[in-house]
Amino acid sequence: MIRFVQHQEIDPVSWDRAVLKAACPTVLATYQLLDALTGDAQWDALVEDDYKAVLPLPYRTKAGIAYVYTPFFLPRMGIFAPQPVDSQTTLDFFNAIPGKFRQVDLLLNPGNDATLLPSEKVELVSHVTYLNRPYDEMAKGFSANTRRNIKDAEKHFLTIEKNEKFLEPIISLFKDNRGKSRSVRYKNQDYQHLATAAKLLIKENRLDVVGVFNPEQRLMAGALMVRDVDRVWFWFSGRDEAVAETKPMFFLINEYLKTLGDSDTLFDFNGSTNANVARLYKGFGGLPYPVIMLTHSRSAIIRDLKKIIR
Repeated sequence: MIRFVQHQEIDPVSWDRAVLKAACPTVLATYQLLDALTGDAQWDALVEDDYKAVLPLPYRTKAGIAYVYTPFFLPRMGIFAPQPVDSQTTLDFFNAIPGKFRQVDLLLNPGNDATLLPSEKVELVSHVTYLNRPYDEMAKGFSANTRRNIKDAEKHFLTIEKNEKFLEPIISLFKDNRGKSRSVRYKNQDYQHLATAAKLLIKENRLDVVGVFNPEQRLMAGALMVRDVDRVWFWFSGRDEAVAETKPMFFLINEYLKTLGDSDTLFDFNGSTNANVARLYKGFGGLPYPVIMLTHSRSAIIRDLKKIIR
């Protein structure tokens, strides 16, 4: 039986066990990380039987309307279960979401079959690289443009370093550069949530904080890499646009992949709706795979507003 469970009633130990032993697991959807990424522990859940399967329901209220959403920096959501979830079970979970939530915008995971869902489904694309081969073999799959950019970066005598002290500078690097674009919707509180979650991951030894520096020790680019259960996520990154011609992000990804080559895991670029960023991922041999975002309006007013906005 699928039941609705409020946040204060969730058993953290059982929750984490269900998420981490799922067919599509992620440490980012564990109890403490969800608390951090929602900022105020504002999430409830659907739980099947004794935590056989779980669906987190982060929520907010705007203009008196409660809605379920996917927090920023959470690349995998949906139903976490030991085996892939068939279309009927996905529909059963969806129908069990309480009616008080008038809008539902949820990222699913690859183990959720969304065929029967009576909602709009947006197919996003992520990219993954298999690391079960030596770096030299992996590099053969890089595009000619990527290899050229790596060589250009190496001419600038850049260096790479892993250190948790770069966390805040990397976040600021994004915030002060790409973060100023109107297409980026992060608010100050979102950066705070990211930093809080990152510090939890550091304590669990699941986060690599990587910086790229020039000979003058100027931070040129940086990234946060999450060492998850079945993959390494390219979770968050920042780049100094004033020195873009030195190609520091190409240098960073290439050098980091060297440390992961010939390992029994995956490197997940975490997708992007930005065509240029997606091209970067493909250039490193990233193979596309679909990620489904479902969006469903349970209110005629909201549906009409969405039509007007479009």
